[in-house]
Amino acid sequence: MPNIAENFERRTPDRPERPKNYTEKLKGLLGNISEQTNREIERKYGLYSFLNDDCTISMEGYADSWGGIYGEEEIQAHKDEIIKREVGFSGANNPNTQDFYRTEYGIQDQEGILKRRREDKEKSKSGQMEMGTTALLVKILGGDFFVFRSATYDDYNGVDNIIVNKRTGEAVCAFDEVHEGGDGRRTDEKKVKMKKIARGVGAEISYGMNLEGGQLRRAKMGNVPVFFLSLKREELDNLLDNMNFDPGSEATVVENETFSKLLKSLRQQQQELLTDRKVSSAIVQRKLVSFGRLLTDLERLGATMR
Repeated sequence: MPNIAENFERRTPDRPERPKNYTEKLKGLLGNISEQTNREIERKYGLYSFLNDDCTISMEGYADSWGGIYGEEEIQAHKDEIIKREVGFSGANNPNTQDFYRTEYGIQDQEGILKRRREDKEKSKSGQMEMGTTALLVKILGGDFFVFRSATYDDYNGVDNIIVNKRTGEAVCAFDEVHEGGDGRRTDEKKVKMKKIARGVGAEISYGMNLEGGQLRRAKMGNVPVFFLSLKREELDNLLDNMNFDPGSEATVVENETFSKLLKSLRQQQQELLTDRKVSSAIVQRKLVSFGRLLTDLERLGATMR
């Protein structure tokens, strides 16, 4: 059921009431980022409509009729899988759930329930976490890296963001984001999942890309290390309270502080995986080392921002 409590924000006597959430501002910011990124990709590589207006990778562009890698039937099968998972998570085929949505919202069918659930997710803290961290990464890394929200199909397989080096085309890493309520349980779950992926062969991304001969192409991606980005509720609130929603703006002090915190966590995760003897894939090991070099560069950047 929708978490009503997440629509209300805390107030203190010395702090004015703020908007109930930042969903609309974040959606507007990501819309501007998507438009700018699509223009850059069209101009440089001739790929059109690479992103949807929420910075997620558009699955439609991967159809072979667009010069992509999948037949229409395969893409439709992926979309059917997404709906199946949404129905499972939401209970939209459960009579009790259907009765609730019918009584509370006048929603009469399964499609309407799923639409409402998607809207509720955008307004939730986890939804704002996904949008806010994407905007933060683009603002700080966007000069040298593409930062994409994964296609919905890959999102349901545990990948929220993909970072791609604009010069080399290498997928430096993928992120799985988590909004931590406070007890640390969700972060611990993500850590276990991260290690499991690295001890295998890394993540496979069905709607990814590569850079060959200076040309960005839609492609599957494999052996990608997955790290998690975690912010507690108060940290997320502080970030959004102090975020500049102008896509061309300089990062604020709090944005830089949040980025530095995330960097510290990523360094710890990278070191844990590098020293984990169960990570046996040579390709994953190589990408972990490459990610370490990136972190070193970003740590230097962070030092100049403080």
